[in-house]
Amino acid sequence: MSPRRSARDQLIESAEEVFYSRGLGATGVDAVAQAAGVSKPTLYAHFAGKSELAATALRHRHDQAAAELGEWLAGVDDPAARPQAVFSWLAHRYGTKGRRGCAFLNAAAEVVDPADPVRQAVRGEKRWLLGLLTTLCAEAGRPAPERLASQLLLLIDGVAGRVVVEGPEAAARAVADAADAAAALLAAGTS
Repeated sequence: MSPRRSARDQLIESAEEVFYSRGLGATGVDAVAQAAGVSKPTLYAHFAGKSELAATALRHRHDQAAAELGEWLAGVDDPAARPQAVFSWLAHRYGTKGRRGCAFLNAAAEVVDPADPVRQAVRGEKRWLLGLLTTLCAEAGRPAPERLASQLLLLIDGVAGRVVVEGPEAAARAVADAADAAAALLAAGTS
């Protein structure tokens, strides 16, 4: 791996952690460069600015979470159980990487310009998740899979809101409550 590629990877990983833990608005590129162990000119050699770096970091976070969720769901043999399995993965995710809620919703709350690359990354992630949930609901044989997926996504986003407001200690209870509500929605869809 070339040093230039390594610096870019370091910047992306550091940006993901620093922006998530401190927030986009409260964090300058100096803090990201310092955390990555690179100079500010090196940062700007790889990224046009903070928004591009933050959007890239969000897409990196998405890629990791999508792969993790894909592996989680691959372990669920029954297609009818997969929509609910998303909530068991969510409990795992919040237990390991979700101390500040959803990085995407946090970023959306801080960046208001719909044309900003950060908002585009957020929309992309939420559209992907809605599409995945729709596919899972359809494969599970649920009626109106698009509507059910939208309802499940509202529950997932509600967990993120609870964690942001109440802190990481609220995650387990919030996920459990959302999983119960998801189970009720999924059961209602089969009758």
